[in-house]
Amino acid sequence: MDCRALYLRCRFWLTDFLHGSPVGKPYREIRYIQEHSYEQGLPLRERSLHRLLDHARQHTSFYKHIEGYRLEAFPVMNKLSLIAHFDDIRVPADAIPGQKGAVHVQTTSGSTGTPFAVPQDTRKRLRRVAELKYFGKIVGFRTHDKLIHLRTWNRWQQKTARQIKKENIIPFDISSMGQDDLQRLCELMQTERAVCLRGYASSLGTLAEYAEGKGYRFPHLKIAIAGSESLHDDTRARYKRVFHSDIISQYANEECGILAQERIPTSDSDNRMYWNHAGYYIEVLKPDTDEPAGFGELGRVVVTDLHNYAFPVIRYDTGDTAVLLPPDDHSHGYPVLGSLYGRRFDLTFDTAGRPISPLTYGRILKHYADIAQWQFIQNTATDYVLKLVMRRREATVEEVVPLLQEKLGSDARIDLVYVDDIPVLASGKRKPVVNNWKSR
Repeated sequence: MDCRALYLRCRFWLTDFLHGSPVGKPYREIRYIQEHSYEQGLPLRERSLHRLLDHARQHTSFYKHIEGYRLEAFPVMNKLSLIAHFDDIRVPADAIPGQKGAVHVQTTSGSTGTPFAVPQDTRKRLRRVAELKYFGKIVGFRTHDKLIHLRTWNRWQQKTARQIKKENIIPFDISSMGQDDLQRLCELMQTERAVCLRGYASSLGTLAEYAEGKGYRFPHLKIAIAGSESLHDDTRARYKRVFHSDIISQYANEECGILAQERIPTSDSDNRMYWNHAGYYIEVLKPDTDEPAGFGELGRVVVTDLHNYAFPVIRYDTGDTAVLLPPDDHSHGYPVLGSLYGRRFDLTFDTAGRPISPLTYGRILKHYADIAQWQFIQNTATDYVLKLVMRRREATVEEVVPLLQEKLGSDARIDLVYVDDIPVLASGKRKPVVNNWKSR
């Protein structure tokens, strides 16, 4: 037992209770909605939605003309339209309920080319804390257990020594992931006896490959939470093989919070996620219209944040694409996120114009032990490039071409390009799939 983690956990919840449970109350609401049936949670969700829409109509000039509670009456917004109408959507500080001090401004990395800053009120920020605690707990991570957070840390985001001590979260900067950096990370994991890793899927994959080659062992590690990128099957399999612990994918963004998450156990053939219905009203709309997509049909992920009263995020087209599936035995009557395809701009298509799941490539390439890294690129309707970083310079994998053609079409022209490295973005993310042709 980690006595320090237990102490910090008890101190946090006691302090929260003495201050009126500003985290405990939303935590219990999240747990109730997520763990009860659709019918039981519906009244709470509808109340949250109606309150948000009322607030938006009363305190923003952009939404004041819309009547009723039909969400379809509100326009679908993307990042550019929210920026264009920023002043008309932002709520005056004196009209934000429960606000304490200055409104927090949450900035996005702008890794897709459009940086964005979203004001969030005090209660929304506390709810995000409650989300982190709940969704961590259901996959085996208890709040205040030792966690190492892998990301690109800068002077605007860096944690102070006091925060590290209070939260038991150690930041590790992945701006550079060379051999010395990976050695330092492995030694940090051992000396700190980290229980959880949080970071980009590609970073966790790079770490697993390094640790396997060096023979590191981490018996105290329980779980890794991968976000911001698709968790491909080859990365998942390598991580489990090396660390002997679970790894799950979490779908979240900086504008809102945790939108969906996998559960344990997961398998290579079933990577479905379960939505955060307590925090968001999620729609999956058809690619070219604002009509709902059917089960099994590719659609756009559109999010309404039920709890941001500083800047109402209503029907926000995240830029991601996904496929909904009917409710299953674990979803309590809610539809399930069957496949998350990621950004529309990075969605690839077969030669007939049908979208291809990014997981398709990983499920083929994971069987080739000589492949260290890969990136799949579509340049035209029928021309593709597969960049490969090999563990052995003399190794080749020409036999993957016909396997990929089975998925893309017999007329697909696939060039294999062997490279020394596949660079990451400034944010620390690595794009495994790129569309240089067009997005649809």
